[in-house]
Amino acid sequence: MKIMHEQVSFSPRTMLKVKWDDFPHFTYPWHFHSEFEIVYVLKSSGKRFVADSVEPFMEGDITLIGSNLPHFWKSEFQNDQDNSNRVNAIVVQFHKDFFKEEINAYPEFHRINELLKRAVRGVHFSNPSAEQIGKMLKRLLKLNGLDRMLYFI
Repeated sequence: MKIMHEQVSFSPRTMLKVKWDDFPHFTYPWHFHSEFEIVYVLKSSGKRFVADSVEPFMEGDITLIGSNLPHFWKSEFQNDQDNSNRVNAIVVQFHKDFFKEEINAYPEFHRINELLKRAVRGVHFSNPSAEQIGKMLKRLLKLNGLDRMLYFI
């Protein structure tokens, strides 16, 4: 299987990108990028491929993907005419050097640092954590600027 390197474009003034995806089915091929990525699936189901892991996903699925970790989601049904498996997802991408020095230097960021280290192989969140994180990601989508950055941290 061919792997693609995705170039994620960020505004020159931000290290955090939050977007709403609405597609007939997941369209991104097997790829990787230097940014960390959180994918929160609100609507759809299928298979999630992260490195050498292949697992089913469904509504409510939340996964943290580490920097340069190959991944893609494959919708169960990929029919552009049929909206029964339409994809709605919130995707958060943040620069691999996001607060890098602070995360390594200050004890307040220890848990974030540990989580990002675990993301090297991908982290899947299950309930009740996934429910709580999902609510936070929905709110993050509505925020902008400094409010978005502070809420993300």
